Amino acid sequence: MQAKLNMQLLNTHSHDSGALGPLAMVVHSFSQPGHYSGLVLRHGRPVGEIAFVVDEKSEAMQLDIDLSASGPRGASAATDCGCHGQAGATASVSPKGHVLFHASTGGGYAVTVTHADGKPVFDSTRLENGDLFAVSLLEPTAYRLENSLSGAKGGIAVSFDEEIARRIRSLETVYVDVQGKKFSSGKIALASTQGLVFRVKDPSRIVITREKPEPTPRGKPGLRWQKPAQTPGPTASAR
Repeated sequence: MQAKLNMQLLNTHSHDSGALGPLAMVVHSFSQPGHYSGLVLRHGRPVGEIAFVVDEKSEAMQLDIDLSASGPRGASAATDCGCHGQAGATASVSPKGHVLFHASTGGGYAVTVTHADGKPVFDSTRLENGDLFAVSLLEPTAYRLENSLSGAKGGIAVSFDEEIARRIRSLETVYVDVQGKKFSSGKIALASTQGLVFRVKDPSRIVITREKPEPTPRGKPGLRWQKPAQTPGPTASAR
């Protein structure tokens, strides 16, 4: 299973805040206490349900919900919510905290959340003011960036070399504001795996698509793995 997941990560060339897959997540805060239920969709079709509680007595400041692990429609939400660390009980989070929606495997996942009073309160295909979209880009190449709701466009250049490899653990997350018909940074420079977070101010659906591989500069070969040379074994002595 792990090998399959790793191959999917290597072959993921696009990320969509309204169609989640690995390495991407949306974050929303539910400030009103109460019970919430959510309908999980994949490629626009209902595939599961989730449930959680926003409780003023809860000390949890973050609740992780894996949409790809949500229970089938009609199953017990208390045991099939896809919520991390909450097996066997309805997950809860503080109204001062936030809920992180992601998909550990597969792709094309979205969720619509409704309060117990029947009021729709969140739709991951349409992020609103205060929501976050976080993504990690692996492949060193150029990407197109677009807010499909406003028409805002931009670009992302991802790089990787020996110097970046040495300091990769110390790289800081890059934040980009999404407001009106523009991104606060239209040209974003990142290192491979460096965190990228979009802070939503206006209605948004953020789509990132690989543009083209970045050619390796002449005289500066990229990092590559090479099979170690084998040590010759002992040979039989001549009689």
